[in-house]
Amino acid sequence: MKPSIMTMNYVTLIQDEKMTIAEVPETLRPEVERWLNYFSTGQLPTIETNGNAAGGATNEN
Repeated sequence: MKPSIMTMNYVTLIQDEKMTIAEVPETLRPEVERWLNYFSTGQLPTIETNGNAAGGATNEN
């Protein structure tokens, strides 16, 4: 699954140190954390049904 534009906007702002993860809206935080993890490790963890990131990499593109 590809990230939304809004998710990527938050990821970019965090990477540019314009804001922190704590400033991301609660509903988007798991997805933003997921993509931040991907860009730092190269592994994309799966998302559980409750919205928490689970361990392990997937082959999503």
